[in-house]
Amino acid sequence: MSQIQTPQSSIDHGVDRKTLKTIKQRFLQVNNARLARTKSALTPRQQVFLEVLPMLFHVNHPILPGYVSHQTPCGLANFRPNKHDIQKLQRLARSFTYRRQPVARSDIHGIFLMGSCGTVAHSESSDLDIWVCHAGNLTDDNKLQLQQKVDDISRWALSTGLEAHFFLMEDEKFRLGERADLTSEDCGSTQHYLLLDEFYRTGLLIGGRIPIWWLIPPEEERQYEYYANTLRQKRFVRDNDTLDFGGVGHIPAGEFVGAGVWQLYKAIDSPYKSVLKILLTEVYAAEYPNIEPLSSQFKRAVYDNKLDIDELDPYVVVYRRLENYLLERAELQRLELVRRCFYFKVGKALSRTSRTSGKSWQRQLMEKLIKQWQWPREHLYSLDARDQWKVTRVMDEQKELVRELTNSYRFVLDFARRTRVSAMINSQEMSILGRKLYAAFERKAGKIEWVNPGIAPNLAEDNLTFFCIDSPLSNNMSWAVTAESLDNIDVQRAQPLKRGDELIALIAWCHFNGLIDNATRIAMVEGNHDICEYELHRLVRSMRQQLPVAKQYSEQGEDALNRFEQANRPVQMVLYINVGVDPLADMRSQGIERLSAHTDSLGFSGLRENLVLNIEQVIVNSWGELSCRRYDNEHALIRCLRDYLSMLPPGNSGALPQLNILCFCPTRANAIAARIEELFRDLAACYYSGTLAPQTRYVLQIQYDYFVFQFDHQKHPSIKMLDSFSALLAYLGQPQLCYSPIVLDRYCLQQSVLQNIIQCAQPETLQIFYQKKGKLATIYILDEMGSLFSFDTPFYNEHSLLTPLDQFVQSTLFRRNTQPQDPCADMPTEFNLHDYEVEYYEIVESGSRCHATRRNMNSTVASSHYLQVQVIAEQTTDSRVIFTIYCDQQEFSELDYGDQLYNTVAQSILSQRHHKQRYPCYITDLDLSRCIDDEVVNPTQTIHYLHHKFALEQKLNTALKRA
Repeated sequence: MSQIQTPQSSIDHGVDRKTLKTIKQRFLQVNNARLARTKSALTPRQQVFLEVLPMLFHVNHPILPGYVSHQTPCGLANFRPNKHDIQKLQRLARSFTYRRQPVARSDIHGIFLMGSCGTVAHSESSDLDIWVCHAGNLTDDNKLQLQQKVDDISRWALSTGLEAHFFLMEDEKFRLGERADLTSEDCGSTQHYLLLDEFYRTGLLIGGRIPIWWLIPPEEERQYEYYANTLRQKRFVRDNDTLDFGGVGHIPAGEFVGAGVWQLYKAIDSPYKSVLKILLTEVYAAEYPNIEPLSSQFKRAVYDNKLDIDELDPYVVVYRRLENYLLERAELQRLELVRRCFYFKVGKALSRTSRTSGKSWQRQLMEKLIKQWQWPREHLYSLDARDQWKVTRVMDEQKELVRELTNSYRFVLDFARRTRVSAMINSQEMSILGRKLYAAFERKAGKIEWVNPGIAPNLAEDNLTFFCIDSPLSNNMSWAVTAESLDNIDVQRAQPLKRGDELIALIAWCHFNGLIDNATRIAMVEGNHDICEYELHRLVRSMRQQLPVAKQYSEQGEDALNRFEQANRPVQMVLYINVGVDPLADMRSQGIERLSAHTDSLGFSGLRENLVLNIEQVIVNSWGELSCRRYDNEHALIRCLRDYLSMLPPGNSGALPQLNILCFCPTRANAIAARIEELFRDLAACYYSGTLAPQTRYVLQIQYDYFVFQFDHQKHPSIKMLDSFSALLAYLGQPQLCYSPIVLDRYCLQQSVLQNIIQCAQPETLQIFYQKKGKLATIYILDEMGSLFSFDTPFYNEHSLLTPLDQFVQSTLFRRNTQPQDPCADMPTEFNLHDYEVEYYEIVESGSRCHATRRNMNSTVASSHYLQVQVIAEQTTDSRVIFTIYCDQQEFSELDYGDQLYNTVAQSILSQRHHKQRYPCYITDLDLSRCIDDEVVNPTQTIHYLHHKFALEQKLNTALKRA
């Protein structure tokens, strides 16, 4: 971080060592005064923690907190324990004896407190951020042990009621910009100079070397490096007396962007503190490039001997800077929010009498500021009652906080565009922070908004009454909730806390934001709806049992950050079936109960009624967002399943979401919930167990319709609705890009022909099924890709039924095996004539059931004399497909016969039959190798041949009947 060196620096004319000593003494004076204030805010046990901290890092002793081994780095630079230090430690560990080492180690160069310690905003509940600066020559094992030591000391601190966060620092690496990765407490690469600015104005030296920054005059800040090097080279300071973290004379413009994002992230947990910090970033950006950081302002005051400890308070200094900025811009509403944030951060309830006999220095300082702000007593009463604020007041406050945070962030981004700088933050950390911000603050359809980001401790209401609102203008019905009791409510005059289109979303909003606790009385006003209080209470109780509240947004642990390293995915889903409706209401009102063997809730009774009339879906994703969606009408379940599959493409590495399906309607509620749970479980086994291909086709029947689910090669789900069994068979006969098994839902087409065929299905196998029905037979062909082709044909005997078909299959297999796989490749020299095995099954009915029996067709499909009908397809230059038919080697071309092709071929066939019999003819060979129409782009699948064979045979046999 080299700065411009200038020969006109004041240090070139020499430095008065006495002046350096005086400046150092002034800094120590302020430092010690703030340390005293820090201790005064702590309990006696917590004070002991601060007092023994230098000794814990100066020596390694087995009975002391944080001991790891004798090899753990220790020895605090320039620290000479006095009798008082040793006595304090002996009160903690009575058998401790201090032995001065003949050669003192100095692995620890300095220990600093930073942040709110010793400021007006510090209290006994504040956490401590502690920098432990160590030597640069430590080995990786040394650093690992030192990290273990500070972790152990942190745990010990908790036993005293203190939350202490230690950060291992190396001044040279910090100066060069080498930082640790982003954590919940460490800003990572989001800011360097701004963090250093905060360290210099808030850092308190506990023990060790002083920062050399103290000894560099404020007017020399832009020549920091030159001045610091000169101090060392000319021996004005010794190397082992100071630490050098670098200067803050040049804050890069790009750092404001990363700092803005980081402070927005911290606002999720501490909005009032973050408003102050992000607005300070805005102030710096507005002053760029002529910025005087607050640390330089603090240093200037020390150099000018203005040592009023109240005016040097870091939080007061921040407030004064923000106040001047906003007054200059006449932004009084923002200034009022800043004052409120400052007041809450300090946490002194000035409307209440002090619990101690004398006023604390923080209270006296705040009273002075409140007098300047001219706040009325009533305003103080309102602010001091923040722990009793309820949702209406909190929502107003949240809007102001989010508006301020958003405005400041937009200002910083606009600054980045104007100055054409990029954020000084690595892309991964930017992505993590951006995702968490999006989860916490971004509005989107269906998302339950979080209204209490650290504003009030408890929003639980004594009463919550839900009621329905009819809108005559829009002809729609909506829902609302109020904190009034049912006895006092007047729907027309009630003041809703929240309105919503759906009741479930409204209940979820109340639960998610903590309005409901064990003592909350829940009620429902009768109206234009069918939801009774019993169902309402079941809904509320289940939601409280199943779903989290919004507190996960404020979780700042490592696990919370890790979740945002990946795109969000659903982790929990609750489905509420038939909210406010009874699928059998008409029957129940007549006192009738329908008895039937058809108990499937998607095809109930002989009328095959669908008992799922609506679905309310509540989803929690891995980022902690909660969203709701309603599905209505007879296709509610299908739309819900489509969205479910869209969220979870097969092969997704994440676990499936925890699924809870609930139904509280008056009739068959448990059966309905169990049926839908079975369906989701079966779909999961089909697509997410890894046992079947993602292209598997899952067939579901609802009432009389069939729905076929399938993922395409890009893993996007499609659902095809088919209104009859014949339409289903036709759809299952479509070509597939790869082997695509068929799975029937457990209630779909039980004991049907299709079920028997599917049970026999195997990949890379041609399976031919036939079912005799008197003078007709039905042929089903399941090809090597799982496509199913079926047709009816006259039946005389198995020999005449199967021999032409077998000849056709064998000839097409031969043709495809002789074709090169690569269109540009030469003809292969060896042919594999047995790529696919051909299997035959007979489907035999037995009562109402049927089963498939494997047949050995060697004797049935014997070689015999049949008229050989071969068809060759070709594409013309104008993209038409024309056919040439060969009957016993006699050629009939569409080019010659045109529309009369099939009539001419029929006449030829009849001329070769005894008595001109008109029984059907069959195509025994088909060549599609030169056919590249839209339907057959790559004719490598048997189903393509079968479709053409069937269409051509229909034309020939129609012509035979007419001939």
